[in-house]
Amino acid sequence: MNFTAHLHLSPDHAEVRVFNFSGDGFKGKAWRANATPSQRLGIDLHRFIDDFTDQHPLTKAAKAHIRPFTGKYSAVALDLLGDYFLQRNWDQFKLLQHSSAHQSLEEFISSAESDISKHQMLLKGRAAAMAPHLLEQHWLFTYIELEGLLNAARGIAHRHPGGAPLVHFFESPVQNCLADLEQWFSTLYPLLMAACQDFVRNHSDWEELSKA
Repeated sequence: MNFTAHLHLSPDHAEVRVFNFSGDGFKGKAWRANATPSQRLGIDLHRFIDDFTDQHPLTKAAKAHIRPFTGKYSAVALDLLGDYFLQRNWDQFKLLQHSSAHQSLEEFISSAESDISKHQMLLKGRAAAMAPHLLEQHWLFTYIELEGLLNAARGIAHRHPGGAPLVHFFESPVQNCLADLEQWFSTLYPLLMAACQDFVRNHSDWEELSKA
């Protein structure tokens, strides 16, 4: 899942949300020694979301479906499409116990941008490098259109040699795959939402955070 999904699958806690968004920048376990409870939960939740999604049989089947077009970038393509389908079906996938239940997509993204901006100095890795551009150019708002995904694919290909198949996929073949891929998302995402709710409730830091 990409940025919008990671933000959306977080509990209503700004620092947890931001560290879920930026979890890729924290490797291994050494970071845990100096992390706050909200930072630990955010990063752990990020990893849980990635593992749950990547290992699910529905995702493996979806990757196989588009791999002839995307090559090794099938997972990246699905990440981008996850945001696309989430945004286009926002009202369907709001979490009932989550603040987004009372927010439009535009309000949620604006709130997420504000959280990221306030915690920007704490970000690490890819999220730290991308955050200034994401905020200035309002990237999250662009993922509701395929043109926005194509632009994101072009940026990835610019940074990573060999990314041309990802660009080609979003230029044309994606149109013929959308129905099957939307079925992947609409089936998987409710399972992922429920799994994330359980993960947060059972996390060792959640009791302390929920009382704050």
